Amino acid sequence: MAEPLFLLQNVSKVFPNGTAGLSRINLAVFPGECLLLAGSNGSGKTLLTRIMTGLVHASEGEVRFQGVLLEKALDAVRRTVGLVFQDPDSQIIGETVQEDVAFGPANLGFKKAALEARVAAALEESGLAGKEDFPPRRLSGGEKRRLAVAGILAMGCEAVVMDEPFANLDWHGVTQVLAIIRRLKARKKTLIILTHELEKVLAFADRLVILHKGLLRDDGAPKEVIDRLDPSYGVRDPRAVYADVADCTWLPAV
Repeated sequence: MAEPLFLLQNVSKVFPNGTAGLSRINLAVFPGECLLLAGSNGSGKTLLTRIMTGLVHASEGEVRFQGVLLEKALDAVRRTVGLVFQDPDSQIIGETVQEDVAFGPANLGFKKAALEARVAAALEESGLAGKEDFPPRRLSGGEKRRLAVAGILAMGCEAVVMDEPFANLDWHGVTQVLAIIRRLKARKKTLIILTHELEKVLAFADRLVILHKGLLRDDGAPKEVIDRLDPSYGVRDPRAVYADVADCTWLPAV
């Protein structure tokens, strides 16, 4: 088996007021897999990925990235892992779509022809080609999330973390984001998707992890985890609407 991209051992987070945000989390994320991290609001999903990517320090435990302690691997994490926040407006920097996508690779040192090629390829892959001169404020919610992904692709990131990527999107916006997820999965990118809306994306997951009140409650193949799902965890069984795990997506079959 390949070395984990991320390896968390007994990771806990206790806030200054004594509240436990996470308790003794053990989790491995492997290159090229699509991992769905599910749980109700407040379960610890966002906190966990912020600890994994070095944005928040754990109170206890150990995080390794590609076998190296996180504290010594932060530069590699920032080059390799891209984050799509729940509110995409919070990470939009450029005055135009093209300028926004170029920001990351420009800061990595790419110049002129190489920079232009990366931006053009990322816009094409994210379905935003032709909107290079658009102000980001004119984009729809789904397009803004695709813009965030385009910036990540232009930087050459091999892993993408998406925090509640379907929040506040209509059907069209959801399908736009799902199309990006399908393309990234086909390219063997590592995907960590945080959501409680399993009916929209479970069909793409290689693994399903359930968090509840800061505890890792289950981890395994999606069908197996759903079969033993405890309703008290606040995660809906999507098979109330869909016949099978493989049907759980809003993206039309191709």
